[in-house]
Amino acid sequence: MLNRSGLLYLSARVMSAAGNFVAVAIFSRMAGPAEYGHYVLIFAWSLIVYGFGAQWMRFAYFGVYHLDRFGEYIASLARLLAAGLVLVALALSVIGLFGWFEPGFLAAVFALVCGITVYEATFEAARTLLNARGASLAMILRALLVLLFGSGSLHFGGGARGLAIAIALAHVIAAAPTLTGFSKVRLSQSTRAAALHIVSYGWPLLLSFGVTAVGQSVDRLLLAHYLGMVALGSYGVVADVLRQSFTVLGESIILSLVTVAKTQSNRGDSLAANETLQKAFTACLAAACFGTAFFIVFGDTALQIVLKPEFVAPMRDLIPIFAIAFAFTTMRNFYFAQVIYFSNASYLELVIAVLFLVVSTTLSMLLVPRYGPHGAAVALMAACTFTCFGFMVPGRRRFRMPVDLAALVVMPTLAALSIFGAHAMQQLVADAAARLTLDAALFAVLGGYAIRHFGLLHLPAAEIVADGATLAQQ
Repeated sequence: MLNRSGLLYLSARVMSAAGNFVAVAIFSRMAGPAEYGHYVLIFAWSLIVYGFGAQWMRFAYFGVYHLDRFGEYIASLARLLAAGLVLVALALSVIGLFGWFEPGFLAAVFALVCGITVYEATFEAARTLLNARGASLAMILRALLVLLFGSGSLHFGGGARGLAIAIALAHVIAAAPTLTGFSKVRLSQSTRAAALHIVSYGWPLLLSFGVTAVGQSVDRLLLAHYLGMVALGSYGVVADVLRQSFTVLGESIILSLVTVAKTQSNRGDSLAANETLQKAFTACLAAACFGTAFFIVFGDTALQIVLKPEFVAPMRDLIPIFAIAFAFTTMRNFYFAQVIYFSNASYLELVIAVLFLVVSTTLSMLLVPRYGPHGAAVALMAACTFTCFGFMVPGRRRFRMPVDLAALVVMPTLAALSIFGAHAMQQLVADAAARLTLDAALFAVLGGYAIRHFGLLHLPAAEIVADGATLAQQ
């Protein structure tokens, strides 16, 4: 059966990513390295605050929801998120009163936290209803609004803080398509039992997502401290382009296959759930392997199309390091970390988050002062690699996430052939355009073979659950 929801998510995610890449290209050109670095710093702190204040509730909801009690659970989630944002506002106000950060900086951080919270929560509800159409439309709308509002803010002199507020507003408005699926849900439907269920399952995630956000941002915070906003701007924009590229496929996989597997598991159909999860593993592995090969072979050319030379030139040698780091992040976040939703092991997220923070912080403090951006990238790669295996090994003791051993051999081999083939072309073909064409042809042939051989565009033969959107009206 053709994986229509997966293709819809993938198409929307690709369109969204294309919009995001255009936005990065325009924002970085309009702002310049220093001002864009200031925005990267605001966004890094926003993700840390969001991780501690609201993100955990979204994923806790996914871990415990039941479609036949959708109104009760989503209304309880809304109340919990509102309470979380109030606490975030109070905490940031106290920080501002003590003078640790400028009020304008904190206001931009809070605006982004609110915007991301609204968008992500409504998106989560839509995908648990298997409302692929509404969720996909929201992704595309967000990309368009971010580009429109962000460019307008920079054009009128809003700077980094104005850009952050504009992007926050874009997130809020982009949530509209996902709200239509549960417009009849009322806050009065929330219950103490549902709220306690979300909290009792998700409290380890409260710390884990916040700690993970710190671990993922510590390289940037230290770069800003030691080398300033210009270095941070170049490092941040190159890393974000690669991270976004890997996330395109990763999110498409998790939104379609993993969501279906979770619904099948909730129904007690473990055989179908395992079959769907194995397909998700193979798809994630393909995204990780071929994503790495793409950026090693074509990364410099692709980045020069998107970004100004002043951003790319200082970071050219870091592209393979970032590619490997985000390949392991893809396997961790979009597959092995999903074990917490198929077992009572949400504490694993906290354990791995702490390990990530320790490794990332230790290596960053050792390497960034001496090696600058290169040291930061190596610290990030090491932390991503270590925690991927860290999640895989103990996670399988609680729930054996299926692994396709044939794909585990074939996918890296095909990706390696693409890289070695490009290296051979570099030695044999002098003309750059011809060499690029041959490299692209080889990559397409090997990638196409992997997609066809492993049936990555099709769902498993097991029965696929029906769209649950109508349950939201109950």
